[in-house]
Amino acid sequence: MLFNRFLSASIFVFLSLTSVSSNSEELTAESLAKLVEYTEGSTLTMDFIIVNRFLNAGVVNMGPSTRAYTRNTRASLGTRLRQTIDGATENEANRFFYETLTDQQDQILILREELEAIPSITPLNQYSKEAQLAYWLNLYNVTLINELAIIYPLNDLRPVLKGEDSILDKKLLLVDNTSLSLNDIHYRILPALYPDNPIYIYGIHQGIKGSPNIRRKAYTASNVKKDLADNAREFVNSNRGTQFNGGQGVVRISSFYERNASLFQDFESDIKSHLLQYADGSIDESIKSAETFEADIDNWRINDLYGSIRRRDYGVVVSSGDSIRLAQSNKLSAEQAMQLNNLMKIRFINFGGGNVTVTDLPSVEETTTEKDDNTESQ
Repeated sequence: MLFNRFLSASIFVFLSLTSVSSNSEELTAESLAKLVEYTEGSTLTMDFIIVNRFLNAGVVNMGPSTRAYTRNTRASLGTRLRQTIDGATENEANRFFYETLTDQQDQILILREELEAIPSITPLNQYSKEAQLAYWLNLYNVTLINELAIIYPLNDLRPVLKGEDSILDKKLLLVDNTSLSLNDIHYRILPALYPDNPIYIYGIHQGIKGSPNIRRKAYTASNVKKDLADNAREFVNSNRGTQFNGGQGVVRISSFYERNASLFQDFESDIKSHLLQYADGSIDESIKSAETFEADIDNWRINDLYGSIRRRDYGVVVSSGDSIRLAQSNKLSAEQAMQLNNLMKIRFINFGGGNVTVTDLPSVEETTTEKDDNTESQ
């Protein structure tokens, strides 16, 4: 399987420390203050080599947005069913090989637990602010990928990312004996660590096509600021981040900004200033002259490659714990091959290339040894 050779190694031996126990703490003001203490100028680093390999193997960089629209998919083979998609955003966002993770949750969980254990070995307050930011983003994204792999191939993630039963509110993590949810990291820890700069939101991947990109490399103390700025520019200058079809003086923006509205106290003024930091010349004037920002751009579809399309698989329906999923077959169905072929064509167009024909999934070697500098960096 795709990730076997990357996740078989252990980073740490403290896995017993990382299951949420009955005597763990909730995130109080006191424990929050402890978690965000840092050492200015510290050169101490964390080893994210396994996270790096995991992302490098699993992420397909789709390239910069061309703002091209796509039409709705045709009906699935043998059916009259058809998916409704958002043509403005469907061709955008990096993709993740959720299709290969059917039997890999245990190994991803080990990786997540090893990340949880880092502060039990070296306290977080001995690291720099940047090293901590990289740590929280990597932990968040690995945890989210694991949770989505469990429920895959669910396509529409709105029900599991919003509302009372959101997986983002579940206390999934134990860090320094404090039980945490993903929303604790997003809305409490990261704002406390970076109270004056909301750029960290561009590292909080949501697993959907409408969110900031998942990158092909782990965040580190040395790359986190540059990579977040890259993610911010890509998002702001894509159809996922901004659109200009809402009428005169109106800029439509991602609902992701609304979900981070606490960072923009005077929303209209602050969001304009924020967007102008990353807008390129093609949209700069439109943002400057805008009077209203409507946060109504959404795409809650999972950012997989081909597997969650409505389909009649060659695979077998099997039970997996509390859920039902389609077992992975050795061959792509005709519909899956067509979907993947179209996706790869879009990718090559985004990178300014030509056409490509895909008949099956790339091998591990093909996935991890691409030479394109843009692909390697994201």
